Amino acid sequence: MWGVIPAAGLGSRMVDHHVDGCKELIEIHGRTMLQRTIDELRAADVDGIVIVTSPQKPALREQLEESGQLERGDIEFVEQMSPLGLVHALELARSVCGDEMLTAAPDNLYVGHPCPAIELLKVFDRGDCAVIGVVQVVLPWGSLLSDVGRIDALYDSPHNALRMVSGIKGKRKNSPFPIRDPPHWRCTGRMVLTSEFWDVRAESDVEKLDILAARGQLAAAPINAAYVDVGIPMGLVFALQQLN
Repeated sequence: MWGVIPAAGLGSRMVDHHVDGCKELIEIHGRTMLQRTIDELRAADVDGIVIVTSPQKPALREQLEESGQLERGDIEFVEQMSPLGLVHALELARSVCGDEMLTAAPDNLYVGHPCPAIELLKVFDRGDCAVIGVVQVVLPWGSLLSDVGRIDALYDSPHNALRMVSGIKGKRKNSPFPIRDPPHWRCTGRMVLTSEFWDVRAESDVEKLDILAARGQLAAAPINAAYVDVGIPMGLVFALQQLN
């Protein structure tokens, strides 16, 4: 299975921190967010990596060329000519990797787990269905999140001993994520997508995943780590404090 890194977005919330016009090139203790994500996918032993970029972000390819990361021959690029969203970006990646892919958002990082992507592949190998990485939202880092990606509940599948997702709440970007005891589960920026995902008629990735969940076709891969959204300035501050 190939890994896909969506990196064509504008990153408008982090524009003051961009490096050469790219959020993904922000460095955290000497390693860019893009490099950290490439390292994670390589550690998960993917067949190759597709980076979805845009004509406005030539620095992504240039930085990888200068650092020697392209010499291994395992990275391909596709361009999203206009900012048409995540699903469109992943559709472009299908021309290289096919329907099945492990997606990893470079602005979603983790403290305390060496390779979250491996957890998703373990679940996929057992269930052969779409998988999302999930974390339990707790303080202090949970206070940095908006109420996006909140999961209704997880339940145990009677068929394959997997934890399954019952549904995904709608986005409330202007509201804080509700901290509860026991904690709520939240989707993170890691997914394994299959042909069933592409067959669902919906506009956004959350809508597609919610429909799969209602059909009993969406498994969860719990990740025991602090989740860091480096797509917001406070997330970057937290990452600089916590990540090595």
